[in-house]
Formats: sequence, C-alpha cells, structure tokens
Amino acid sequence: MSGIDGGGTDYAVTRKHLDILKNATDADGRKLEIHVLPPPANPRSNRFTEGNPDFAAGYINYLPINGAVIAPQFGDAEADGYCRELLTKLYPGRDVVQLDIDPIAAGGGGIHCLTKQMPRL
Repeated sequence: MSGIDGGGTDYAVTRKHLDILKNATDADGRKLEIHVLPPPANPRSNRFTEGNPDFAAGYINYLPINGAVIAPQFGDAEADGYCRELLTKLYPGRDVVQLDIDPIAAGGGGIHCLTKQMPRL
C-alpha cells in the first residue's frame, strides 16, 4: 500500500513533503493548517487488492464538485469513517459520497486521476 503509513514506495517522499508543509507559512507568515488522511489499515481483500503492489489505497485522491465531494472507500470502517468525517468538516455544506474504487486503485489511480483531464472533442 502506498501513502504515509510506511508500506509503500512513496513513504519517504511523502514524509519529506509533509515536513515541508508543516513548517510552511502563507504569504502573511501564518503557519498552514495541515490535515492528514491516513490510508486504511485493513482494506477489503479481493482480486484487485491481494498481492497488488500498485494498489493505491489512499484517501487524498478525492474530487470536490458542486455540492459534493466524491471520495474513495476501501472497506475499512474506521479509516473510511475518518475520511468521511474530515471531508465533511473541511467542505461544509457539501455531501461526502464515498465509492468503492478498488478497480481504479488496482492500477495505482484514484478518483481525481480519472476526472482531471477532459479530452477536447
């Protein structure tokens, strides 16, 4: 699993970036308010997750849209609930909708990855 838990290849760079952010300030010199969304400790087990080193079980790849926030859920009631509660607090007035994205995460992606580019037709 990737993320801040130490289980993935991105652990060292994620910790470095977190330390940079924790020490950063805005243009007025105020410390930034940092929120961490830890990855699930016990994601559901299925054909997408088992033995898949590319499985991206992380909550930070969510998508704020008008009136809602689309976020992943991984079958870990505690971690999924923490994600939902934090995003509800950070995006007041929006519905937080969590979806099973295991097939997407199996390839290392997330919700924002799939939605950020719109092809020109």
